[in-house]
Amino acid sequence: MSHSMAKRRKKSDYVQSIEIAEHEDGHSEALIIPDDNYSDYPSSDSESDDFDKKQNSIPNVSYSKVLDSYDENQSKLEPDYIYSWKNGEYKYNNYPENENLLPAKTIKFIRDSSLVELFELFFSLELKNHIIDSTRENGYNLTMIDLDIFVGIIITSIFNQRKSQRDYWSNNLLLSCPIIIATMARDKFLTIKSKIKFSKLEEQSLDDRAWRVRTILEIFKKNAQKFGYFSTALSVDEMMVKFHGRTVLLQFMKDKPARFGIKMWGICSPDGYLFDCDIYCGKGSNIYSTHNDVKLCKCALGSRVVLMMVQKLLLSTSAKKITEYHLYFDNFFCNPDLMIHLKKIGLKATGTVRRNRVNIENEVDKKAARGTVSVKHEEKSGLNFITVMNSKPVSILSTVVGVEPLSSTKRYSKESKSKIEIPFPMANKLYNKHMGGVDLHDGHCSNLMLCLRAKKWTWAMFLRLIQSSLTNALVLHNLSSIEKKIGSKDIALAIAEKYLAKKTDERLKCHIKTSTKHRRNCVNFKKCSKRTTIMCIDCKDYFCGTCFDLNHNNY
Repeated sequence: MSHSMAKRRKKSDYVQSIEIAEHEDGHSEALIIPDDNYSDYPSSDSESDDFDKKQNSIPNVSYSKVLDSYDENQSKLEPDYIYSWKNGEYKYNNYPENENLLPAKTIKFIRDSSLVELFELFFSLELKNHIIDSTRENGYNLTMIDLDIFVGIIITSIFNQRKSQRDYWSNNLLLSCPIIIATMARDKFLTIKSKIKFSKLEEQSLDDRAWRVRTILEIFKKNAQKFGYFSTALSVDEMMVKFHGRTVLLQFMKDKPARFGIKMWGICSPDGYLFDCDIYCGKGSNIYSTHNDVKLCKCALGSRVVLMMVQKLLLSTSAKKITEYHLYFDNFFCNPDLMIHLKKIGLKATGTVRRNRVNIENEVDKKAARGTVSVKHEEKSGLNFITVMNSKPVSILSTVVGVEPLSSTKRYSKESKSKIEIPFPMANKLYNKHMGGVDLHDGHCSNLMLCLRAKKWTWAMFLRLIQSSLTNALVLHNLSSIEKKIGSKDIALAIAEKYLAKKTDERLKCHIKTSTKHRRNCVNFKKCSKRTTIMCIDCKDYFCGTCFDLNHNNY
């Protein structure tokens, strides 16, 4: 539909009746009478354009300048804002849907990449080299092949679990895992596990409680943003990394599947792709900063977390494109001050809110039927405050959508003893549709739960980076694939098989260096005309010279 046709269609919605006066010379005059219910709507083309621009306003100031204006002692993001609430909703012309912004060239690249290559986009060579250098600084000479095999054994433990890690190398055939025994000795695996490090001494910081994993976490975050923020719907929420050891970072959350662990903040697409994350280091930690400058220390924790998660998006995206994104978060983060501030910098948002955070009453009778709605809006910003009756009253704030158009939701009815359709506000529908990205990513990581545990919290974070790399690779593959989608187990199997096969490749390449022949009886002497074996200089292993030449002549 063209822009002019859209304007004519908008005008037709405001028309109540048309009076036509016919003249003797053949021409006629039409008088358009507007509907009284649409008195708040634009009545001309210029006003209609102003109305559209108001809803999709592009910020006049870049976010880098807004960032510089933040103060250390600032307690609110909009300290001078005066609220003006009115009954009824602020009507929006349309509601946003999630769009995939990946270009066709990138989608083709993802389709042409193997599962291992997708995994190594996130668990990259740079990240591996940092681990190797840090471990060598600790006094253990870890090689790239050993690290890959080590990671392969860890991924194998996802779908091949044991009660104890020593059972993989057990003499009991019911407990042992032959592929792991063939690739790495037990003592070597345990030595690597005890000696592996993720940070160097020069990276030590008294201001950062997570400095031991900070570098590898930053590398992973940089890798996760290689394709930019390709989803227009983004959700911010908490994640828990399961851990029961001793650390100052340990948190307890009774409503999470993993109640004890290390809390992380994350921003994800609705499909569960993790764009950015960070570790919560405690109440007194520096949640939001830029250029090593402390910012917004006295501001609400939820507001600081949301701004931290969207900071790279706001700095790397033009002001015009920022208006295409819409953000979702729950009542831990949401408050009117944050919503209005996000609207001013061009980012639309929707989130459930605790009623004591809004300075106006918008109650619904607790005995009201499900679907009963009470709505108010903030006049200057267009912030809708909607309360709807579900099993209990639920309040939501939104700067992108209101109550209409109503959507239908199925709920169980005691009277009819079956599920019936109940009208619900569009804001609730969008929130339920796009909010669960972080929980979905956390769920994928739970499906990839590893049974190789340790008492060090850095080990738990190392395993989470492997899980998140697998999950991001899985989401990218399914997002761009035109064939049948795969599951978590499929990608874990493919990567474990490839990494464990590197031991065989290493041995074959090692045996090329052989130069000494020894007169020994070949184990396959009945099949071989030559009764000699070749001893490898490096690994001291014996191979039949004739069989080796026949089977590995491509080397």
